[in-house]
Amino acid sequence: MTRAAVHTAVAVLGVLALASCAQPGEPTVAPDGPPPTATATATPTATAEPSASVSTAPEVGRAFESQDGAVRFALPEGWSVDDRSAMGDASEMYNRGPGWLNDLVVLDEQGDQMLWYREDYGIDFVDCTPEPTDAVEIEVEPFVPEVAARLEQAGGRAVVLAEVAPASEWGTAAPDAWAVAMGLAVRAGTAEEGCSDISSVVWTGSRIVHVDAVTDSPAAADLPDTTIQFDDEQSARAWLDGAEADTIVGVLESLELSDTPILDAAP
Repeated sequence: MTRAAVHTAVAVLGVLALASCAQPGEPTVAPDGPPPTATATATPTATAEPSASVSTAPEVGRAFESQDGAVRFALPEGWSVDDRSAMGDASEMYNRGPGWLNDLVVLDEQGDQMLWYREDYGIDFVDCTPEPTDAVEIEVEPFVPEVAARLEQAGGRAVVLAEVAPASEWGTAAPDAWAVAMGLAVRAGTAEEGCSDISSVVWTGSRIVHVDAVTDSPAAADLPDTTIQFDDEQSARAWLDGAEADTIVGVLESLELSDTPILDAAP
């Protein structure tokens, strides 16, 4: 799938959502849908840049909407969503809840896990991480205009961030294994001393959001594993340069996050 083919889906997402987004209780398997155009530009920060010439990945075309309308994104043909959303416990820290928190696992046509979107209460966050040293950044526009304007005013921007590193850096004990971590992130424009300005904790104005690519199989406690492991570095970089990663990026590029208030009852 070429990057242009992925981008066409992003442009038609709003129309698709009105016409065919999933409602509560409806199946979420994506039927045939029209193909895709958008303007996200790739800005590599190292050498692991994904190829722009891949033409074998499925095109992203059908819109999915969460039950509360807080998030929408496009799905390739045959992909579906395992909707695990539920009422979350009350939070003393944020004096919020119980409230409806979305928990969505995106599955490919084989039923393998591809992406994990989840939410939490929050009005602020601290996420001090070092600047990525071997990563690819693709600038995206995942927010509705009101949220995007606040981020832009603060000097920030949203990106898809893909990092390649030995798996041991993410706490995996497998010797010689390598891993890719890829998901939505925000560059705030400013940072505390000793910290990067990039964070995978995304605040939409009403909630905190995490969106990550995941391995095919769940990790402990049946939760998706957000580090995609490979036997060696060459295999990790080949995956990042291939059709599956390109399709996942296309879904991330199609995200539309709103500042819809967290519901105090199930939708």
